[in-house]
Formats: sequence, structure tokens, C-alpha cells
Amino acid sequence: MESHDFSSDIIYEILTRSSMETVGRCRLLSKECNRITYDSIFTNLHNQRTNTISGYFMQSMMSNIFYSSFVSIDSTTWRSYPKLSLNFLPDRVEIQGSTNQGILLCRTHHPRYYVCKPTTKQWRRIPNPKTRYHTLATGMIVIRSNPLHYQIVRFSQPRPRCHDKEFYQYYWVRCELFDSKTWTWKQLDEVKLQNHETLSRKPAVSVSGSLHWLTWVENNIIAFHVSKESYSMFSLPLSVSEDYKGKDIELVEYMGKLAVTCIGEDESSMELWVMENYGKTEWNKRYKINFEALRRKEPDTRPAAFYNADIVLMKQYDHRVTFFNFKNGNIDRLSLENNVNHGCFRFQSDFEPSDLTGGFALKHPQGKRGIRKSKRRKSLTKYSIGQLGFRQFFALTSSKSFLILLLAFSFFLLCFRFLDSHIIVVED
Repeated sequence: MESHDFSSDIIYEILTRSSMETVGRCRLLSKECNRITYDSIFTNLHNQRTNTISGYFMQSMMSNIFYSSFVSIDSTTWRSYPKLSLNFLPDRVEIQGSTNQGILLCRTHHPRYYVCKPTTKQWRRIPNPKTRYHTLATGMIVIRSNPLHYQIVRFSQPRPRCHDKEFYQYYWVRCELFDSKTWTWKQLDEVKLQNHETLSRKPAVSVSGSLHWLTWVENNIIAFHVSKESYSMFSLPLSVSEDYKGKDIELVEYMGKLAVTCIGEDESSMELWVMENYGKTEWNKRYKINFEALRRKEPDTRPAAFYNADIVLMKQYDHRVTFFNFKNGNIDRLSLENNVNHGCFRFQSDFEPSDLTGGFALKHPQGKRGIRKSKRRKSLTKYSIGQLGFRQFFALTSSKSFLILLLAFSFFLLCFRFLDSHIIVVED
């Protein structure tokens, strides 16, 4: 028994010093590992030992201008966390998607699309999708961290097809997929929904390699399976669908699983339903959480996301958010500059530079469009060569002009050495 406890302690110590990617893999191997690594004590200790920051970008919009504020429970506990912002980007942006690897997808009003890593202030402009089609929903998922490989899915509204009778019998959605390996957008088959349905504009929830959104009317869930480039639809738990139709339902991620929260009729409690078996879409009511004490001070409080197994992020409409530990009752409030009315984006990141091109610049240093070579080089990450790794530096210096100058310099150096050695031989 003692040896088993000793082994568990060693594993725990190793995990608290492991990278986010390693911890993520271990969670898939063991239920016990999944349980302990989502515990509040573990997440705080892991963030300290690995210099990882965890929190949320809270987004608001006023007068058609987007604002974002980063909030973290770390700011109320063990350290003074860095004030993350998106001010390093060349334009004011709207956050369109986030990942647990510290990569954000942003869009400007123009529009232009950027991927960025706020902790290192790196950014890269990516090609635009078909922006003449109105965006309905966007999501981003990281396939692999090292080397970085990510994909972006964008749903948009197609133009009316007047001579197509079936077009008016369903709600059709265009689907485009961006892959960092090819650095291009690819149009996929259109998604067909019931005529009265539409997609929620809230941020996508990434679970089990798929991106998920609620639909507005029937409160169904649409899942886009990235590896298969396909989608599926499934229902909420039956009691949630019948009792809470159109009422205070949030799609969330809980301990690596897809979950939904719904506010009770008394508005002083909420239910947490978790999809225990993703392949079979089996739901289980995990908790009924009472937050009556919180509502006495914050009547408009609503759940936004789960920080870990114990803490839920609650948002209000008066420039404040609350980290509520529903197991011990602890409350940490944070004030924001603006109301949270346009999305809550989960963010977890280290402070190591990443190759945001996903290796594409290394394989194709000039891209596919020669006309825009200079513009693409300007959109590369803005930081000094001393901060770059070898791969990033090589990507910056592998243009034709640089190689020609390098060859010319090498040629003159060889000539100089030849003449120098020849003169020495003559003198002897």
C-alpha cells in the first residue's frame, strides 16, 4: 500500500512539471490521471512549476468596436500574472477562436485574418476565406503542438439559389477549412439543417478532436469532426431539451468532456450534464450546483465556462466576472473595463515562441502568390532575431535574394583565399 502511494506521489510530481501537451496525453490514458490533473491544487501547482498561464479572454463590443480583457484566477492567488492584451497586432481585432495551446484566431473589420500567440506577441496573417459570404461561426483546433499544426473551420451563409427548390426547404451553411500545412482554405460540402434552425454565435467548444456549437431554436448540438472533415448532429439530454428549451443553456467543456449547463427555474442553481461516452452520446447529470449566495450579491450572474473540476467562471452584466469554487464556496471577483457581451474564450499558454506558419514558410518561403511576397514578409512575427529559434530564423532568411547574396559572398571569400594562398606560394 505504501509503495503504491509512493508511486502515485512520484507520478504526481512528474505531471506537475510536465508540459501541457504531455499532461493532455496522460489524461487520455487514465481516468485517475484525468481526475487529479483537473483538480484545483494540481492546476495551480502546474502553472507555477511550468510557467503556464491559464484564464480567459473576455470580449465585448461597443459602437461596432471590439474590446478584450484577459482574466485569470492566478491574479488573485499565487503570482502577479502578465497583463496580456492584443495591442501588439497591427489592427483592432475580434477574437474568432481560441485553443488550449495559446493560439488565437482573430479578424479585423477589413477583413483580415490573423493567428497569434499573445504570451510571445507573435502574429501571422493567413489568407482570407470567401469573405463575401457572411460569417455564421468560426472555430480553431490544434492538431499537434510540436511542430505546430492547426486547422480552422468557418461556416458562412450562401447566396440564395433561386432555381433550386431544395434550397428553400432547408437551412444551408457553407463550410470552409483552413489547414496550416497547406496554407490554403478548402471548401467542403454544405451543411444541411432544418429550415428553422441556425447556429449559435458563441465560441466553439473543442472536445475529442471536434468543434461544437449549439443551434438556436431546437437546442441541438452540431459537431464538426476535423479529421474526417464531416459533421454530425445530436440532441441535448432529454430533460434539458424539454424543460429548458431556449433558456439559459451553455455548451461548455468539463474535464475534457462535452457538457451543458442549464439554470433552474428558481435561478439560484444550475445543473451540469456531462457526455460521459462521446461515441455513444450518453449524458449524465454530474452536479446540481447551488449559487444562491452568489446571486444575492450578483443577481444577473450566469455560468460562462469551467476553469477546472472545481471552479466555474460566472459572468455578470456590470463589468465583472467571478471565479466560483462550487465545492468549497470560495469566490474571487475581478473587474473589467467593459461588459462581457461578445464571447468568453478559454486561453492556456506557455511563453515559448511557436512557428505560427506550421512549417509552411520553411517549405514554401515565398508562398504561392509572387505578387504579395513583400506583404507576407511584413506580416511575419515582429520580434528580434535573438528571440527566434533556428527554424523561425531560417524561415525569415530563405528568400531568393538572401540566397543569391550568400552565394556571392561565399564566392568572393573563396577567391580571396585562393589569391592569398597563391601570393604566399610565389614569395616562397
